[in-house]
Amino acid sequence: MLNMLSSLTRPAFIIALFIVSMPSMSAWFSATGQAVVINGDKQTARQQATQEAIKQALLFAGASVTSVQQIANGLLLDDQLEVRAMGEVSSVELIDEVYQNGIVSVSIRADIFAQDSKCSAADYTKRIATTYFPIRYEGQAANGQVHKLGKEVALKFQGIMNKMTPGLNLSHIEPYVFEWHRANLPLQAASLANKTNAQYVLTVTLDDISVQKQRGSALTFYKGDQYMRAFDYTLGLINGATGEQLFQQTYRSQAPWDFALTAQVDVGSQAFWKSLYGQNIVRQIRTSIADLEENALCEPTMGRVLAVANNQAQINLGRNHKVQAGDTLTLFNVKQISDTFGQQYKQFVLHPTTMVVKQVFASTATIAPADNSYLGNVQPNDYVARQ
Repeated sequence: MLNMLSSLTRPAFIIALFIVSMPSMSAWFSATGQAVVINGDKQTARQQATQEAIKQALLFAGASVTSVQQIANGLLLDDQLEVRAMGEVSSVELIDEVYQNGIVSVSIRADIFAQDSKCSAADYTKRIATTYFPIRYEGQAANGQVHKLGKEVALKFQGIMNKMTPGLNLSHIEPYVFEWHRANLPLQAASLANKTNAQYVLTVTLDDISVQKQRGSALTFYKGDQYMRAFDYTLGLINGATGEQLFQQTYRSQAPWDFALTAQVDVGSQAFWKSLYGQNIVRQIRTSIADLEENALCEPTMGRVLAVANNQAQINLGRNHKVQAGDTLTLFNVKQISDTFGQQYKQFVLHPTTMVVKQVFASTATIAPADNSYLGNVQPNDYVARQ
C-alpha cells in the first residue's frame, strides 16, 4: 500500500492512493469526507460525508461524478456497506465512521476505472467570467459584519475551481457586485463574456446567510445557546454567445456560527475559512464545481473570430486553451430572427467548410479552410467551435 497524499492537510477530505496489482486498468482509492451533524441528524450528515468522500476519490482518479448521489445512497442503505456501480466505479466500501465534536468523518474505499475524456470538446479549456457574488438580503450580513462575503466566496470559488477542473477555468472576476437575480441574464451575460473574452458567465446569488439561534438541549445546557448560519445560494452558467442557460441549481446548507454576533469577522482570514461555517462553504463550492464540470465539460468549446485576412482568420483560442496545430473547428455566425408573433430566436449559420488550425500562439490561433476554398462572408465576432 502506498500513501500518495500523506501530507495533505485540507480539512474537508483526505485521499490516499492504493496501488493494487490487477489485470485491468483500475486502482483502489481511499478518501475521507466530513460533515457537520446539525440538530442531531446523523443520517443526513453521514450521507453528506459519504458523498464528499466518493466525489473526492473520483475527482482525484480522473473519473466522472455523475453517479455520486446514487452510490452514496446505496452505501447508506446497504447492510453490508458495499455497493456495485456501473461504469467507472466498480465497487465502494465503507471503511470507518467516526463522530467527534459534532462532525462525522466517513472513510470509504473505491475501485475506480479512470476513463479518457468522453468528448473532443473536453480537450479544450473553457473560460468562465463572473463578478463578486451579491448578497440578496444585505441586512443579513449585519451579523458578523460579513458584507464582503460575496467577494471572498467568489475568490475562493475561483481558486478551488482552477485547481479542480483543468477543463474549466474561471479566468476573470469583475471587481464589483452585480445583482444577477434582478438582471436580464442573456443580455448581461453576453456583455460580460464579450468584455472578458470568456465563453461562459457564472451567475451566483447568495440567497440566505441568516443566523438562527439553536437552543441547547438538556444534555448540552452547559454550552448555552448556539447559532446556526445558513449558506443558501443559486448558481447558474450561461453561454455568453447564445444567451442559453446551460445549468442552474440552488444549494442549501447551514453550519454552526462560531463567532459573536457583534464581532466584525474578517471573511478573508484563515480563522474564518477554518471555522465550521467556512469549511461548509468550501464543501458547497466543491459540490457546485463538480456539477458545473458534469454539465459543461462536453459542451462545444467556442471562440470568436478576431480578424480576417489573406483567406485566414485569427481566433481568440490558443495554447492556453490547449489548442494545437491541425485541430479542426466549425465556423459559424449567430443571427437574431423573429417569428410572426414577434418572438425572438437565435439562428446558427454554419460555414460550409471545416477550418483547420495552422498556427498557435499563447491566447490566439490562425485558422484556414481545410480545402483551401474561399473564406467568404466571414467577419470579426463570428464564432468557431470545437464539437
